[in-house]
Parts: sequence; C-alpha cells; structure tokens
Amino acid sequence: MRPRLHPVVFLLTLASLATSSGLHAQEIQVSAARKPEAVQTLHVSATLPVPSLTSIRPGEVTLLPGLFRARRELTKAYLKRLTTDDILQNYYLEAGISVDKPYDQLMQGWEAPSSQLRGHFAGHWLSAVAHFAATDHDPLMAERASEVVEGLKRCQALNGGEWVGSIPRKYFRILEDGKRFIWSPQYTLHKTMMGLFDDYVYLHDKDALDVDSRSADWFLSWTDRLLKEGKGNVIYSGESGGMLELWAELYGATKDPRYLTLASRYDMPDMFRGLLEGRDPLSDDHANASIPWVQGAAKVYDVTGDPTYRKIVEDFWKDAVTDRGMFATTGANAGEFWIPPHQFGRFLSDRTQEHCTVYNMVRVAQDLFRWTGDARYADYIERALYNGILAQQNPQTGMVTYFLPLEPGAQKKWSTERHDFWCCLGTSVQAQAMYEGLIYYQAHDGVTVSQFIPSQATLGVAGHQIRIIQKVDPSGGQTNFTNPGDTTRFDVDLDISSDDAAPWTLRVRQPAWAIGPGVVTVDGKPLAAEVSKKGFLEITRKWTSAQVKVSFSKRITEEPLPGDPGRVALLDGPVVLAALTANEPELVAKGAITPQYEHQYVDGSPWQSGHFLVQTRQGTVPCEPLFEIADEHYCVYFTVPRQ
Repeated sequence: MRPRLHPVVFLLTLASLATSSGLHAQEIQVSAARKPEAVQTLHVSATLPVPSLTSIRPGEVTLLPGLFRARRELTKAYLKRLTTDDILQNYYLEAGISVDKPYDQLMQGWEAPSSQLRGHFAGHWLSAVAHFAATDHDPLMAERASEVVEGLKRCQALNGGEWVGSIPRKYFRILEDGKRFIWSPQYTLHKTMMGLFDDYVYLHDKDALDVDSRSADWFLSWTDRLLKEGKGNVIYSGESGGMLELWAELYGATKDPRYLTLASRYDMPDMFRGLLEGRDPLSDDHANASIPWVQGAAKVYDVTGDPTYRKIVEDFWKDAVTDRGMFATTGANAGEFWIPPHQFGRFLSDRTQEHCTVYNMVRVAQDLFRWTGDARYADYIERALYNGILAQQNPQTGMVTYFLPLEPGAQKKWSTERHDFWCCLGTSVQAQAMYEGLIYYQAHDGVTVSQFIPSQATLGVAGHQIRIIQKVDPSGGQTNFTNPGDTTRFDVDLDISSDDAAPWTLRVRQPAWAIGPGVVTVDGKPLAAEVSKKGFLEITRKWTSAQVKVSFSKRITEEPLPGDPGRVALLDGPVVLAALTANEPELVAKGAITPQYEHQYVDGSPWQSGHFLVQTRQGTVPCEPLFEIADEHYCVYFTVPRQ
C-alpha cells in the first residue's frame, strides 16, 4: 500500500520507504473521489438476496497434512510469537500508557512509533488470530485475542471513550486541510475496527463490538461536521475504501441504523459511477485502494438487497479481470497500479503483483462465487492461491514478499518478523487463515467441493450431518511421462458419509485446466457424471457412506502474456512453473518437457506438484512450482521461437 497523495505529489516520503518495502520514489497522481454533499440513506429491501451457496461455519473444516496446512501453520506460529504488548504498542503510546522498552526492541518498519501507518498490523493480527481460534477451537489463541480487545478497550477509555486509534486524531485534520501529506489514516483505523468486528464474529466477544460501536460514534460526528462544512469529498480520502464494508458488516450484524447512515456516507465513490457507466476507471489507478471499495459494494448488496451494488461488483470483475487479462499468476498490477487492458508485456518488472491485491481479489471472487455458484470464480481463486498467496509466502519462514517479481532473473524479497510490517504482511496472515472457508459450500440441495485441498469437514447440525474427508494427489500416481504433450492425472478422493437417508447432490468443480470431463467412480464403480452449465460434476444419490474418486487429466500448457505473444508461461494444471535461471530462456520448437524426478511425498502426503526439465535454446533448464521458490533467481516467462 503505497502512501497516497491528497493530491500533492510527493517524492521524499517514498524514497524513505524504499529501504523497507522495495518501493522506488516516483511521481504519482491519484484522482480524488467526489460525491454530492446531499447524502441519502441506503434503502434496505424487504427481501434480502438469497445466495446460490452458503459458506461453511468456522470450525466445520480442518485441513489435513499437506501443502496448505504446512503453510498456514507457519503463519499461526508467527502470530503466537508476537506478544500482546507488541500488538498494542502504538495504542498504548497514543493513550499515554508507558511502553517500557528500549526503542530498538519496539516493533519497527511501518509499525514504528514514527510511522504514520503505525497500528495497522494489529487489526490484521486480531482478524487472523480470531479466525484461527475459531477454526481450530484453540482456547489459547482465543485468550490472546481477548487480551488485545481488553487492551483496546482500556485505550479507548483513556482517549475519552470513543477514539480507539493507534494514531492521533489530528491526522484527520491534516487530511481535511489537504496542504501536507498524511499517510492513509482511514485505512489505519479501518484495520483496527475490522479486527474488532472479526473478533466479535468468530469469538462472540461483545466487548469487541462495544469498542467498535463507540468508535463509530466518533466517525458519525466527524462525517456530520464534514458534510455541514461542505467537505464531504474528504470522506473518500485517506484510503477509505474498506470503511464501506465495515459499516455494512456492522449494520448486517446489529441492524443499528447508525451503521447504515455511515455506509450511506461512503457508498458512491467516482469509481462506482465509472463502472456503472461502462467506463474503465481502473487503468493506472491504485489497485489496492480500489478493490476494498468493491468488497464494500458486495457487502452493501448482501445487507440491503440493492441490485445496483451487485452490478457494481459484476462490472468491476468484467473490467478488472475479463476485459483486462492478467499475468499467469492472476496479478494485474505493477507498482501497485492497474495495468491497462492487454498491455502486460510492458510491465514485467520487480514490482508486479502486490500481495494485498491477490488477497482482496480472492475475497471479491468469493462473493461472486457465493452469489452465482459459477466455477469460473473458483478457478480464479485456485490459481491465485497457488501463484499468489502461496508463491508470495516464504516456504521456510512464512514471511511475505510485497511484490511478486516477474521480470527475467527475478528474486523475491522477503519481509522480516519485526522490522517491516508492510501492508502485505498484514494481508498475508489473514490469507493463511482463509483456506478452510474456500473448500466447501452448502446449497439447499447439497454440498459443493470448490477447492481441492486435503481436508476434513463436518457440515450441518447433529442428526443431519454430512462428513467429508478429502485427499488429493496432484500427479495421480503417475511418476513418469516421456513425450511432449503427454498427460498426467490429478486425483481427488472423497470419503463421504451422511446422517440423512434422503438423497442430495454432490458437486465437484470441473477445473478449467482439465482436459475433458473428470472421470468419476463411486465405491470403485464408474459413474457417468455430466458437467453442469455452472462448471460442476453433479452426483445425486443417497450418501449413507461412499467412496468417490474423481480423476482429471492435465498436461503442461503454454499461456501467452497479454500484450506480448512472444512470451509464454508454463502451467502444470493451475500451478505456474518457474525456470531456475537468471536469464530469460527461449523454448525450442515444440518444447520438450520431462519430469526431473518422481513426485515427492511429504509427511506421507503427495502434495508437491512435479518438477520438470525444459529444453531451451540455452540448454536444459530445471523448472519447479513458483510457490516453492524462496531465494533462487527464476523466470516465469519464456520467449517462444519466431515463426
């Protein structure tokens, strides 16, 4: 999250950040969002929308040993290593509570007491810890979350009963004045308040909701004054997109009209108008300032039923993904800004694909998938998980890379545990806590398997439960192929039992990367299962107990770089492969690709995708999944022979 302007051009601030985030000082102009001063309260429909799919409840799904569980455990361990005093450091300082530590032992980087963004990570930490506590039924993590909430409650009281910020209130005055730079104060407050809300949702802590309620009173007074003084456009400043989602979430949970009033004051930035008018308001705009607005629109639709906001989300997806194209890794931004449609070849650099944008785009895709049940959104999520969330996490330390470099000879730059605290470290700890909620969904007539991740699910209430154990073999037991174009298999095994005698429908995603429909067996017997219009293999039967196996054929595929057809990425199913070389390789005609060695088992689970040898004009180059790379130089894109 690059510091934003209001709308002054700054250079020195970015230069000072370059040492910790890899950002480079450059001139940036950010367009301000404007809105008429007259604010209408959002209308709530008498009948709220009924989504196609329902998300599972926290604690209903557990990850089994494998890649995803290993990665999420790295993050969980890191969150535990940070103490309550670490998390509350800047709130204590703002509330006048002494922090008895030498300066060099305090949290540093963007959490340092000198940073204008200090305290933002605490909200991410609280959201992630609350999620882990609920999902894992972990009383120790729940206790840690409770300690932080109590600390925030204490600080709020010392600040006069409303302000719970880790930054001074005067930052908002500087924002209003607009004469000097201030770094995203609404963003910082949003993280704290959303962390409190997540704690309430996942752990039912009413103190967390009470702290949010009192903080909302401050925002009501602030926005009241701005509107009376004719400064309503300031509401859209300070990177405030997440506020719309926050107010809509709080209204949905409490039905308190104060939150609907606040949502109304944040509800229609210029970007929404541009989308509704069929324009492209994204190109060259700050990507991670725009995506949270869309998450807010999605939540407004959920809690009010106003179809305008669903259309905003759908129009955004069309502009951001369908019409724009993307890197093979799903990223569509460079230097934090949206790349113009189909011009990705111009932007291969060390500052492609900010992690925050990957996480937030997955969340937008979740909403669209939940509303529609369309597999194309689940396909997008799958690719983003492997080639963004996992690829931007260090497989040994769990730390994050702010950008995913895609230039030839790239090398990832990792955060540290206590001296960076980039925005992307915040979203990375939340991303690793989201896997369980992406795998299974329930519909009125059955269960949908959306993601292929080893897991165990117990869905529904006692006496009417459905139990699923999912195991995955990305090589289908096939360890060798020798000819270019040969196929391998991706096997999904589902052990299913159900308390209900009545039949229900199991839906298994037919992935976009598969060659032909999946081959289905039930208890070892072949079963014909057609692919639905929404992209799922559907099986309807009584499920007292059954063993289901679905095998998908796949092969290494080449995907051109939008705007530069002379470059391609290689994918093994959904997984982007990276060549371990510092020099951009050129594929030989009809490039030969062979396995480097047999697929590996880790902790008894075959979760590693294959490693390959690729014939190039520079010689044989080893390739491996991008998500496995830590410190090696690599190339994601290959040049192709001229015709």
